[in-house]
Amino acid sequence: MVKKFYVKNASPLKDFVAQSLKISKNQAKDIIDSRNVLVNSKRVWIATHNLKVGDVVEIIESSQEKKSDINIIYEDDYIIAVNKPPTLLSDRDKNSVEQILRDKLKNEKIKAIHRLDKETSGILLLAKDFKIFERFKDLWEDKNVFKLYLAISHNEATFTNLTINSEIDGKPAISHVKLLKKGNGFSYFQVRIETGRKHQIRKHLASVRHPVVGDKVYGVKKLENNLIKRVSRQMLHSYKLSFFHPYKNQKIELMAPIPPDFRNVLNFLNL
Repeated sequence: MVKKFYVKNASPLKDFVAQSLKISKNQAKDIIDSRNVLVNSKRVWIATHNLKVGDVVEIIESSQEKKSDINIIYEDDYIIAVNKPPTLLSDRDKNSVEQILRDKLKNEKIKAIHRLDKETSGILLLAKDFKIFERFKDLWEDKNVFKLYLAISHNEATFTNLTINSEIDGKPAISHVKLLKKGNGFSYFQVRIETGRKHQIRKHLASVRHPVVGDKVYGVKKLENNLIKRVSRQMLHSYKLSFFHPYKNQKIELMAPIPPDFRNVLNFLNL
């Protein structure tokens, strides 16, 4: 949902948002910090940004999943796999998936084996103690994990398959991109990554002119499409994960259903 306001008197953005929504300036700053405020269709995240008379301010409201909404898709004596909602951090926070599961399962040793960006939904794997964590961490470091993501991106692709092999932060990074469908100025991709660099998919897709829809850092600067303005998070989903379980000596294949907000964007764009 997007709320639209017209500026009648010049003022700092933080003051305008606070007054328009009837909230405190601190709450207004939190909304601005989340990069969910547009000024004349462009994202603005500077709270002191000076608004001029005639400016149009749009505030994107995002729905917040409840803690109980964390869906466990696989569990054994060693690990837990969840379908992470796009509003929670993976770990190191009191409201992270890691801490929520520690509280829910009464196990303070639960630890996230890898991370997803806060706004990325999908499969997140956690170990039930530190020893298990270390053993599974070796799988990731040895690149023995199959990782498949889904992404909705700007611009229609001119390729069917593309391998992006470009360094991120001075380290090798490889992404294999497959076009699933395109139309209406957008593309729906399947992305398999061999490496797991920070923001790898988002950076790689942006580098080939296909920034992820809703990406507030590497995405498009000006949002003209009214549907895209309502997208409050990046359209990136960790869809499949498979690996050889070092304790059970068998291959584990996991899949996380596509969340409703992601599906809604696909449907609207006829993808």
